[in-house]
Amino acid sequence: MEYRIEKDSMGEIRVPADKLWGAQTQRSFENFRIGTEKIPPEMVTVFAYLKKAAALTNKELGVVTPERADAIVQACDDILAGKLDGNFPLSVWMTGSGTQFNMNINEVVAHRAVQILKEQGMEETVHPNDHVNHSQSSNDTFPTGLHMAGVLLIEQQLFPAMDRLYEALHEKEVAFKDIVKIGRTHLQDATPLTLGQEFSGWARMIQRDKEMLTRGVDFLRDLAMGGTAVGTGINCPEGYDVRFAEIVSQLTGTAFHTAPNKFQSLTSKDELVVVHGMLKALACDLMKIANDVRWLSSGPRCGIGELFIPENEPGSSIMPSKVNPTQCEAVT
Repeated sequence: MEYRIEKDSMGEIRVPADKLWGAQTQRSFENFRIGTEKIPPEMVTVFAYLKKAAALTNKELGVVTPERADAIVQACDDILAGKLDGNFPLSVWMTGSGTQFNMNINEVVAHRAVQILKEQGMEETVHPNDHVNHSQSSNDTFPTGLHMAGVLLIEQQLFPAMDRLYEALHEKEVAFKDIVKIGRTHLQDATPLTLGQEFSGWARMIQRDKEMLTRGVDFLRDLAMGGTAVGTGINCPEGYDVRFAEIVSQLTGTAFHTAPNKFQSLTSKDELVVVHGMLKALACDLMKIANDVRWLSSGPRCGIGELFIPENEPGSSIMPSKVNPTQCEAVT
């Protein structure tokens, strides 16, 4: 493997020649060889939006030159297009503030921005700290990234999946509305209800969980950006926080706002904890639904056997025709 020499405040270090990261990324890569879990690609995507919005804001406020800002924006677009995959190698097990991941993004964007400027015939330098990270600190970018990732993942991936599940359960609620069966408490016979009513309870669980999560997501729309190192906004131009939130909202297609108190937004993760609790409530409901279906489909001869579920794969290596509720078990 060929290497190049990169320098930072701690001295020189060898970096693979085919990678765009710099010295701080390499130090983290070597110092934190812990586990197999890497920073997830969703965070890379979110940080590309974040750095793009920061560059546009810095350009508008006149603290980064238009040439550098435009090159940073293009580099971020390359990340979003998947053109720079393979340049984000860091473990999730690193410094608690996410500094090294922030610098990983800064270094990759800076190197790519320099390449872009050279392709345009310009010899401008783009520095990871002075330009890509201008008006920022890991202490406000990483909390901002976590909030953005939470909102985008829930809105773009979780909510559509919940909607599909709700519609499927509601469809069965209607289809089974006239089928009378026994209700059970403690798995013992109780009073009658319809199978449609049973399905309606499951459907409402998903609907209610979405209602709660929709409120929870609103708490994540407050962003720490503009607080910089400790919440005072030092080295950040006036109005940066508000304008950043406006621009990142435009880029992502969903609403974000600047947090009203940056000291809270930097030091507390209460909003994330609240939403995590709501996700846990959804998980509990999914566990309940999956276990109910598994109970009701048990048998088919010596169990409850009230529901027939799809036979998707063999359930035994030695018992022919045995089928297990594998999708229910995957959920639980």
